[in-house]
Amino acid sequence: MGKINILHIYQNSKIGGVQQQLLSLLKAYSRERFNPIFCCLGPKEEIGKEIEGTGIEFIPLNKLRYNRFSSGIVLELHRLMKKKQIHVVRTHRYRSNLYGRLAAFFAGVPVIIASVHDNYRTDKRPKRRIMNRILSKITDKIVAVSEAVKEDIMRYDRIDPSKIEVIPNGIDVERFNPEKKTTDIRKEFSLEEDDIVIGFIGRIVTAKGLEYLLDALPYLKGEFKSIKLLIVGEGSLVEELKERAKKNNIFNNILFTGKRRDIPEILASIDIFVMPSIAEGLPNALLEAMAMGKPIVTTEVGGIPEVIKNEINGLLVPPRNAESLVTAIKTFLDNRHLAIKIGQRAKNYVEENLSIQTTTQKWESLYTVLLKEKGIIIPRKIE
Repeated sequence: MGKINILHIYQNSKIGGVQQQLLSLLKAYSRERFNPIFCCLGPKEEIGKEIEGTGIEFIPLNKLRYNRFSSGIVLELHRLMKKKQIHVVRTHRYRSNLYGRLAAFFAGVPVIIASVHDNYRTDKRPKRRIMNRILSKITDKIVAVSEAVKEDIMRYDRIDPSKIEVIPNGIDVERFNPEKKTTDIRKEFSLEEDDIVIGFIGRIVTAKGLEYLLDALPYLKGEFKSIKLLIVGEGSLVEELKERAKKNNIFNNILFTGKRRDIPEILASIDIFVMPSIAEGLPNALLEAMAMGKPIVTTEVGGIPEVIKNEINGLLVPPRNAESLVTAIKTFLDNRHLAIKIGQRAKNYVEENLSIQTTTQKWESLYTVLLKEKGIIIPRKIE
């Protein structure tokens, strides 16, 4: 038979960790065997444009409101699956998992896979748990990004573990290569050469625990006068964090950059990467910082301890604890040799275990097995 048509469905195509992960995966698929298509429920945004730029088909449904259940969205997805003769549907996060799985079931798509990227902070709600359990009956595999997320799926949705598989996120190690720095971000942000720059990248939301980092900064500022904090990303808490920074008398030490696409250059320009999250699945930004060989301070939540081993390739601290953040960050600032050694180990770990090629091979193997169970043999890879 011809190529296997794989339809990925996600809520939006904004800049974000899941969207970036999907972009990397779409580009890494074996195009001799698979034909990937990306559909988002909303309009075409930044990542959607980048997907189109790679020559991969991108289909926006342009639904600005998809949080309330809409049978119309199910119907549109059903038509799309029939028209494109989809063999595998992959859905991502709750809304897309809901609409996409229903449409795929009614369209008779051979293989249905739901991806869960986060731990269950919101999916603990009874309505979602019941729906997840019901939809699991029509799902071939539920894929978690970490063992911690898998445990949440089993605990809250009460899904048989045999239906759940763990495939971690992968990183494009060619793109995130510390030797390929092309622009001087420090100059753009008027940072001095001897400034100590701590960096955070991600959504500016409660789960990221940024208030604890802002509470830690005054203590660090007292000892390291030239310290700066670079906060990269957008989210609902930006203004609240700015007010907290003013209250803590550290506003002039913080740069809020908004969303950026030059993340490798940003990472190349910082001294320490800090992710003070209170909840996580397996954050892309953390893996990207590891790939860039950055010394990392982060919290022992979700899937993070599955990739960061304390005092080996990073420093782990308890969540919601500014004092522990101060101690860990000072450890790196006081011992540059240790910081370099731990950063190198982080880089080696990603290269050996979490490259996008490794992740893609796991996905392609899963498709092969599930399709074979349905009597569909995919084309051989041409060596």
